[in-house]
Amino acid sequence: MAITPEEFKDRITAMVRTHYATNRAPLLLAHLGTDLDKADAWPSDRGQRSLKQLIKDCAAPDLDIVWDKRSPAYVAVVTQDVRDAVLAQIEERLGNNKTIAVRLEDIVRPVLLAFCIDTHDQPVYVRRSRPFKYEIGNLSPDRASEFVYVEPEYRRAGLRVDRLQSLPLSDRRDLEGRIQKWASVHGLQMEQFSRLDQDDKEITDSGKTALDRLLAAQPPDVAQRLMIPADIAQILARIR
Repeated sequence: MAITPEEFKDRITAMVRTHYATNRAPLLLAHLGTDLDKADAWPSDRGQRSLKQLIKDCAAPDLDIVWDKRSPAYVAVVTQDVRDAVLAQIEERLGNNKTIAVRLEDIVRPVLLAFCIDTHDQPVYVRRSRPFKYEIGNLSPDRASEFVYVEPEYRRAGLRVDRLQSLPLSDRRDLEGRIQKWASVHGLQMEQFSRLDQDDKEITDSGKTALDRLLAAQPPDVAQRLMIPADIAQILARIR
């Protein structure tokens, strides 16, 4: 249930301070919003105000907002004592921006598939934290904060990524560029979608959806021509 404005200030300030007490990485505004959703800690007088505006109205000057000048969607919440350190990290990020590159091999399988699966114009979402998965179709409001929308302009629907080593270089560079732009627009760091050792174990039949297993079971020439109705694809994508 909603809390009072005074409680909101205390709660959000405590959340931000707790983060920086144990973590040097910037606390992204989007991640703080997710934590507030999970804790059901929004103020009763929120109205139509965004989290950024709520922080300015209710928690300043204890909390402040800083952002990446090249990527306005990369917004972090800071306390005054870590503000300079976080700004320095952002400046370092700007300086290294040209060397940052997305590699398809480094991305966990469900996230990579979200950019390529043909959903017949149905919306696609990616879970923002582990265990990663994609969802096809509109999400219920109570689950929306857990996922990130993958806009059509960043997707290559129908592109086969089951054998990355065989993917033409032009397709590879195009897809990597789209994923990089998507991450930048949403203020995401692709490192959070990187494969870990245990992810290799997750690419087994037990970790795949029914849709993944259906496609994997088809010969390559058949899979490329396979047409699955959107409603059926949506159901299969949710079955493990």
